Amino acid sequence: MNTKQTIKPRHVGNSTVLTVPTTIKIDENVRYFVTKGADGAIVFMPQIANPFEEPELRQQITKQESEFENVKPEGRENDE
Repeated sequence: MNTKQTIKPRHVGNSTVLTVPTTIKIDENVRYFVTKGADGAIVFMPQIANPFEEPELRQQITKQESEFENVKPEGRENDE
């Protein structure tokens, strides 16, 4: 890939478009998250499925009790 390749933003309707050069091979069926860093860098990251929204995984997750759930106050723990 040519590291000196540059692109220029252009306006299409109400959007600003950055064209991805053909030398950067991307799957057109992938959705991307986009962020802009404090230094002005624009980063596109492929969107992945949230594993915690998968029904199979949700069935495997069990509630864990806190080690303090059954502890009774013995002194001034409730004083404010």
